Amino acid sequence: MQEKILVGHKLRRFRKTIGLSQTAMADALEISPSYLNLLEHNQRPLTVGLLLRLGNSFDIDLKDFAEDDAASLSTGMSEIFSDPLLADEQVPRREIQDMITAAPGAARGLITLFQAYRKVRDELEATAGDGGSMQISNPIEKVRATLQKANNYFAALEDAADELRRVAKIVSVNDFGLTGDNTLANLATYVTETFGLRVRIMPVEIMQNQLRRYDLHRREILISEALLGSQRQFHLLVQLALLSQQTALDKICEDHAVQDLQTKSLLKITLAGYFAGAVMMPYSTFLDSAKSLRYDLDLLGRRFGCSFEQVCHRLTTLNAPNARGIPFFFIRVDDAGNISKRLAAAGMQFATHGGTCPKWTMHKAFRTPEKILIQAAELPNGQKYFMVARTAPPLWSPTLAQSPEFAVTLGCELYHARDMIYADQIDVSKTAQLDEIGVGCSVCERMDCTQRAHPPIGHELRFDGPMRRIGLYDLGSKTTIGK
Repeated sequence: MQEKILVGHKLRRFRKTIGLSQTAMADALEISPSYLNLLEHNQRPLTVGLLLRLGNSFDIDLKDFAEDDAASLSTGMSEIFSDPLLADEQVPRREIQDMITAAPGAARGLITLFQAYRKVRDELEATAGDGGSMQISNPIEKVRATLQKANNYFAALEDAADELRRVAKIVSVNDFGLTGDNTLANLATYVTETFGLRVRIMPVEIMQNQLRRYDLHRREILISEALLGSQRQFHLLVQLALLSQQTALDKICEDHAVQDLQTKSLLKITLAGYFAGAVMMPYSTFLDSAKSLRYDLDLLGRRFGCSFEQVCHRLTTLNAPNARGIPFFFIRVDDAGNISKRLAAAGMQFATHGGTCPKWTMHKAFRTPEKILIQAAELPNGQKYFMVARTAPPLWSPTLAQSPEFAVTLGCELYHARDMIYADQIDVSKTAQLDEIGVGCSVCERMDCTQRAHPPIGHELRFDGPMRRIGLYDLGSKTTIGK
């Protein structure tokens, strides 16, 4: 069956464009003004006879006029109201259709405006250094912004971790920070006695790709045998934080105006991980050890019974006003350069999308697993950084699912490098030759970089057939976005 032609908005717009009243156009089409009114409001379809009469009476393109754009308008409007910025409005499809029918021109205007907004938003999200001024809709980015705003230090969780160690005596740490071997057993006993929960290490045949599961019905916390000792302890502490620290977690969410459920849930899980790290690596003892060991990451891990990545995470939290460590930034990437974790510090900014600069040494870490790589580098704006990178041992996963591989980078401003043991083997003086890196290709100002993956925003490209340079892009002068 042939679809009805509902193009009342086009008919009304055309009539107003040529300056005719409904009565005058109705006379030309040999219909009543009331019927024309129904046509213009899509209460009646435009018949083929009327369409031909319209073509005979006025100079119009019948093919273009007969094309119903209601479907494209409906798709465009639905996309607008499914965007995270407006998702809370929950506008039903019927209201969208009513708006298109009543005001198709306004609908087209909104779609054009939204497309312009999305373009600018995408460009801003790809640009580092927004300073938190941009409206962030992604829960992951909201959590990252919250951690950044708090300088990744939460005194309430540090106090809670100290109290847990005091009352439960689950972690035995001597003056040197050395821990006992029965920490996990003591922690499991505390959980059982305090919360009536049984902690069980379960075989992978049962857990499959789950690392931790809280079974509320059976009152059990299940931990996969695939995890190493430090990982088992960490996951148990995370679950303990989610059970016992809800008041503190809610207060942090309230203090930082985190309200939507997705962001709040993710932030609580992230803060539970913070709590776990604070229990496993007591603030004062860990800071003193870091300074005395000159931030030897491997030795810190051995001293506190923690993994390389756990140590790196904890070092980014040593920001208490009266006892600060080196302000580190942290980033974790996969072998394709995608960022899965990041925390800026010391002025370092990261591009939200598009991966990282291929000149960062962490990308080379996948060639030499478990080997620490170092790099002294300079950004285009003159900021100088010292970075330590290494692959993180993959978690166990079923043979049918390939275990993800990551490289971790811990970095600080170059002048802090003198306090790190890794800087002893390279020149970090003012006259040192530094690697020229960027934040990400989309915002990098190094026009002559031969490893650029894509052009920077706001620059025009040149295409010269008779000449071929090294690299993918030949960049012209900078232009203003939107021109």
